[in-house]
Amino acid sequence: MIGSLVKFSCNKRSLYFPTSPLYTHFNGHVGFVTSYSKIEETGDEYICVRWQQPVQLHGRDYVTWSDFNLLNFEILNEIWSNKIGSRV
Repeated sequence: MIGSLVKFSCNKRSLYFPTSPLYTHFNGHVGFVTSYSKIEETGDEYICVRWQQPVQLHGRDYVTWSDFNLLNFEILNEIWSNKIGSRV
């Protein structure tokens, strides 16, 4: 999973997290996965993304990194490890 190319999707966010804010300023932005973690108790998967272009928040600050649940993203190009069936 680390190194994969992902795109934030407000459509997926509204589907999986209907009571959460949409974070529309991230919609359609593309980045590379820099870390991946899975919570064993719940099965939730989280990634840290380094955006290809900084994302402007609220018309002033720019962010280059973000952490979100993997369900918020479309996977554009997934990187696999050398082990069959396992993600990096």
